[in-house]
Amino acid sequence: MRKKLVIMLAGLLTVLSMGFGAAQFSDVPAGHWAQEAVEAITGRGIIVGFPDGTFRGNENLTRYQAALIIYRLLQQLEAEKGTGPATDAVQGMTDEEKAALQNAIQELAAELAALGVRVSALEDNAATKDDVAALQAQLDELKAGMAPADAGAGALDQQALQDLADRVEAASVAADTALAQSQELGERLDAVEGDLAALRSEIEAGSDSISALNELAVLLNQDVLSLQDRVTAIEKAIADIQGQEGPDLTQFATLEDVAALQEFASALRTDLVALSEKVSALETSVAGIDKRVAALEANRFTMSGSLSVRYGYRSTVPGGSNFDSTRAIDTIFDDDTGGVDAPDFSTSADTRLDTRANFTVRKAITGSGLEVSEATVTLRWFFGGDIYADDDTLRLHAFNLKGAVDGQDFTFRYDRNNLFKFTEYVFDNNNPDTGVGLGRGVLGTFNLSKGFLSPTVTVAAGSTSIDGTAGTNDYWGIRTVIKPFGVNLGVNYAQSNVRNLATPGLQVFGVDANTKLFGLVDLSTEYAIQSSVSNGFDFTDPDGAGPALADPQIFYVKAGVGIGPITLNANYRATDPNWNGISNNGNDRPFSLGQRGFGVDVSATLGFLRLGGYFDSRTNFYEDPGTDQRAFGANVGANLFAGLSLNAYYNNTTLAGVTQYAGADYDSATGKFGTNFGVKVGAKDLILTGLELGFEYRSSASNGGALGDFSDLIFAAKAPLNLAGFSITPNVRYHSFGSNVGGTESYSTLKYGVQLTTPTLNLFIINPSLEVGYAARTTTPATSPVVSESRWSVGVKLADFLLPKGTFGVAYASYTGNNVTSMIVGTDDKLYDNGNDRLYSTPGTDYGPVAFGSTAVGTLTGIYLNYTYYGLGLYYGSFVLDLDNNGTADSTGYGFRVSYTFSF
Repeated sequence: MRKKLVIMLAGLLTVLSMGFGAAQFSDVPAGHWAQEAVEAITGRGIIVGFPDGTFRGNENLTRYQAALIIYRLLQQLEAEKGTGPATDAVQGMTDEEKAALQNAIQELAAELAALGVRVSALEDNAATKDDVAALQAQLDELKAGMAPADAGAGALDQQALQDLADRVEAASVAADTALAQSQELGERLDAVEGDLAALRSEIEAGSDSISALNELAVLLNQDVLSLQDRVTAIEKAIADIQGQEGPDLTQFATLEDVAALQEFASALRTDLVALSEKVSALETSVAGIDKRVAALEANRFTMSGSLSVRYGYRSTVPGGSNFDSTRAIDTIFDDDTGGVDAPDFSTSADTRLDTRANFTVRKAITGSGLEVSEATVTLRWFFGGDIYADDDTLRLHAFNLKGAVDGQDFTFRYDRNNLFKFTEYVFDNNNPDTGVGLGRGVLGTFNLSKGFLSPTVTVAAGSTSIDGTAGTNDYWGIRTVIKPFGVNLGVNYAQSNVRNLATPGLQVFGVDANTKLFGLVDLSTEYAIQSSVSNGFDFTDPDGAGPALADPQIFYVKAGVGIGPITLNANYRATDPNWNGISNNGNDRPFSLGQRGFGVDVSATLGFLRLGGYFDSRTNFYEDPGTDQRAFGANVGANLFAGLSLNAYYNNTTLAGVTQYAGADYDSATGKFGTNFGVKVGAKDLILTGLELGFEYRSSASNGGALGDFSDLIFAAKAPLNLAGFSITPNVRYHSFGSNVGGTESYSTLKYGVQLTTPTLNLFIINPSLEVGYAARTTTPATSPVVSESRWSVGVKLADFLLPKGTFGVAYASYTGNNVTSMIVGTDDKLYDNGNDRLYSTPGTDYGPVAFGSTAVGTLTGIYLNYTYYGLGLYYGSFVLDLDNNGTADSTGYGFRVSYTFSF
């Protein structure tokens, strides 16, 4: 940094020297390499030289001389802020040069301040210099008086006297220097005392202050050690002087100064010892505070939770039909659970006051003993039916614990709807479609990382019935996972209906494993067997002749490997059709029940090409004749220019050698496990951003037929448009199905719709936004009646209504169906889905054929109002169902709900 400052100052001196005369010195010869710089700074008056007209360029520059030079430079810089040649020179500098110079001067400020203190100390010590001068005069007199021209043997040795004088002069200089530095050290000690006072008041703010104090103490120790060395040198010099033969020098003032300096140094040592003791005490205190803070943080609890309260009802008028309001408007009264559709409005439904409270407490884990890091409890209190009836119930809805034992994690949970899963086929009770578990129960997981083989143990237990003491529908199971040699190995055992002696329950035993062989092959497998609780396990393999005598069993193994752009997967499976596994979820099993077989598929990505193929062979589990299915297929795809994609596929499936339109595991989207070939063309963002276009042609074989028996032609388009915040999304789908097989009807479907949403508009005191939607489809069979559905809706939302952040919404909708399957319970909303023919009801699928002949007709209309303000919600809905489209209401439903949710 100092090198940089010297360069900056030298550059400035060169600029400021332009136009000024330069002094001439006798010891700076012409042509000297530094002549120009000397002339520049002396002509500027920054250095004036010595009275004898010399520059003395080879002598060392003291810090005092440096302080004087820089001081003169700063004075001239400030004086030149007015006008004149130097001002022009400064103004000629670039902004970067000025900024760099300003920063350099600011960085020198600290050192200049310190030099000023030292100069003041020298000025205060001027009396000592006078004494030394008097001493020098007396020495001169001694020299003159004691060394006559005819001096004999008794005269003083002039050379010795001169040496003594030199040593006195050196001692006085050293004393002056030591005294000046002692004064400076005293000022620093005063500053330290002030810092210590401030430090005591801020010690709880953290350890940064202590760290700074330690650094300061180190600096003080260094300065004191240096001072001690100098004082020792002075004392030694004085002793040497006093040991010489000659006059008694104790009479001189410099010796008194040295004695005073010794006394000050001694007092300084005493103060330093006291300061060191104070620092040690402070460090001890801070260490204790750190331990206390760490202990407090380790045991610090945080609490959060929520409280929700609601009262409401929904019902139909007496004698009316139940119906699903979702077909018109998706409301808060929707009673669908996890995708299972049910009537929203039925007699005396949802009449209750329901309160739920959720509390969670958390703390940090320190890693020793038994500790709980998180605890959550959910309470539910409600009145069913008439609010004044005596049927109120307070329930523990759920309870969760998380923690550790000696650093080993564990979780424990109680829930009235116990969702859990051991494996794909054993104790799988976490159905994502229904959201229904295996009844109330507990689930605990313990990670015993310090045990032998570091097992992870999971335990589940509970009952599927409300009255768990009835001896029926109870269940329990345990799963242990260990990881020997990089293999995740699981062992499972479960039982159900253990106490029901009239109907013995099931017991299941199984093992499973997964690993990555050689870091390349993903391998997973599972084997399980079940039997009656009262019997042992029969591992006999079924012989394929009639029903199996062995207990139901399942087994599968899967392997996958990826090598560069190629991926290969293979499997073998055997799954008994009578398998239960004490599971209520069969939707996510890797293989359906009742089959034996193997399969392989391969895919590769080669630049813009995608290639794939598969082969699968299976029979039923008992390997009965005539149950063998063979399926294979291939596909090729390419991503072309401008968002275009192309895919072509061919699939073939036979059952006992007979062609199948759709075999086991048929996938309508890809045609796999069917007999067909087709081509798809897709485009996205081709003309407009967000525009989606799709075209597909498929030719299929009927059961026992050949390709060309059925044909599907599909075109679909969707184009989201955004105009100044207004969103308009039209969509259209056309599907034509043709059949050459008797008894199968051809048809065509046209489906279309549009959605419109506006941004929030500021109209005087209201801030409305609008949502409008319309969708319709018409399916025209060759001979059967036309099937149609239509639905339109309009909704308005008012932002900041009545209160800031308050939102009021009102929506009105109407649905009409002709010759649809049902008007009572609809299926999933497919209003604006271009991958399906229908809006709500069948018939209408991705591909044909489908069955016709339904005659249900009707219209459902409704209005829905809601107001929300933070956690408060008010909802009301009224719906009318006209089952025969004659304008007369066959059923009327209405609902009301008030809810409030508070989180903390």
